[in-house]
Amino acid sequence: MRRSLFSLAILINATFGASALDLDLAKIAPTMEACPGKPGFVRMPGAQSCTRLSGRVAAGIDARVNRDGPATAPMVAGRIAIDNRADTDLGEVRTYVRIGNGRR
Repeated sequence: MRRSLFSLAILINATFGASALDLDLAKIAPTMEACPGKPGFVRMPGAQSCTRLSGRVAAGIDARVNRDGPATAPMVAGRIAIDNRADTDLGEVRTYVRIGNGRR
């Protein structure tokens, strides 16, 4: 059993293995860059607008020792926000979306 697994591993490595030359020739994708003058915003490769993704998560539980009262469910709340800003001929255009759930 061990010999057949070893043979299978050698076969897979020979078939799909990458050599160092292949890795040197691989193209490196451009990464996001910081937007000048807008802290927290980044620019996607090929885009003219700047985007910021933010959010928060809060969780808690009520740990009362009252046996006569009803049991309370754990509290979980979250929020995510997307802020996009683009410069146009008329000035800066801002798109802001915020989605949240739970109770505060």
